[in-house]
Amino acid sequence: MVHSEDAVSAVTAAESTVDEKHVAFQPLQQSAFSAIEHAAFLKGLLKPFKGKGELMQFGDVCSRLMNSLVQLATGEVLAQAERYPFTLLPIRMTRQSTGAGTVFLRWSRMDRSKMGVDLWADLLGNGRTPINLVSDLYAMELQRITINMQISLMHSISRQAFLCASKIRVAEQIYQQRVSQQVTSNSAEV
Repeated sequence: MVHSEDAVSAVTAAESTVDEKHVAFQPLQQSAFSAIEHAAFLKGLLKPFKGKGELMQFGDVCSRLMNSLVQLATGEVLAQAERYPFTLLPIRMTRQSTGAGTVFLRWSRMDRSKMGVDLWADLLGNGRTPINLVSDLYAMELQRITINMQISLMHSISRQAFLCASKIRVAEQIYQQRVSQQVTSNSAEV
């Protein structure tokens, strides 16, 4: 029983040391998001849209939000990941542009031969990774996960808004054709 108490004490001491050393990476705080115009976002999403113009406008707002989040990801999160002491590690957090036109943060080998969260997991599990970086690497991964989710959501909502506006335009054309046929038919009967 003494051994398990000693082990718990050692783990607790290591955790407090790790937490005290958590200074190389600073996760984004609410103030980082305050510059991004988003207060009316949900209000803009949950309303009856009156036509394609409002949907296009909403899609534009979502696109601007996505671009602001990409700037935040690259200007704040990635900028920290590209500084010492993280430059000494065998993997890097990198910016990856997608074919869909957005940007995500990814873990990558220096030579870019492999990418993915498995690289981060291997680094954290490696006994040669300095314990004073473990909390920072964990905080970086949490930040990467959440900022990528936020970027993905804004991209998807924007894309859906533009797609919906396009469908409304087609529906309006079909409706106008039918109405004009009826008007022409009624004129011919008179």
